[in-house]
Amino acid sequence: MAFLETPRFPDRIAAGALGGPAFSTQVVVAASGRQFTDAQWEYPLHSWDVSHGLNNPSDFAALRAFFLAVRGRRDGWRFKDWTDYSATVAEGFVIGLTSTTFQMVKRYTSGSTTLDRLISKPVTGTVAAFVSAVPATFTVDTTTGILTIAAAPSPSNVTWSGEFDVPMAFETDKLTSRVVGRNGAGLIYEWDGIPVAERPI
Repeated sequence: MAFLETPRFPDRIAAGALGGPAFSTQVVVAASGRQFTDAQWEYPLHSWDVSHGLNNPSDFAALRAFFLAVRGRRDGWRFKDWTDYSATVAEGFVIGLTSTTFQMVKRYTSGSTTLDRLISKPVTGTVAAFVSAVPATFTVDTTTGILTIAAAPSPSNVTWSGEFDVPMAFETDKLTSRVVGRNGAGLIYEWDGIPVAERPI
């Protein structure tokens, strides 16, 4: 297994994919009817059916080429989630790793409750970093989401903005399609559901 930083999954197809984040929670119902929950995952994992983004034979040809190039389920790759692909400076926070290195996270807030999502695949050329709201000199590893700032600030003073991808992989080794007819433009194809899922790095 390898993770391929390029090429990214075709953006045109990703834009029409059906899916989003999911948690894994076990629910136990006691004899009294009271429910107890046990969270299996600390962070949500994202999954999609990319067949919903296929609108014509050209899209399917692009998907098939990508599927073959990444060897089905074998290799991971970048995917743009068009419903959530960027963070503002009010959402981009960090976790301190050392005095100068910081893991990027995106913070989701509802009332007094928050969740920090690890960002491991920032998009090259889109990231800006700030220390106490002042633009900072930094480097970013776009394969891990680790920021390096030599001034050694407190993590609570570091924020960022920019775009990010989701590390993904196909959930199937079989790409199923069929010819169902022909029109003036050529053959007419149909294809089954094509699941992809987040593959944490």
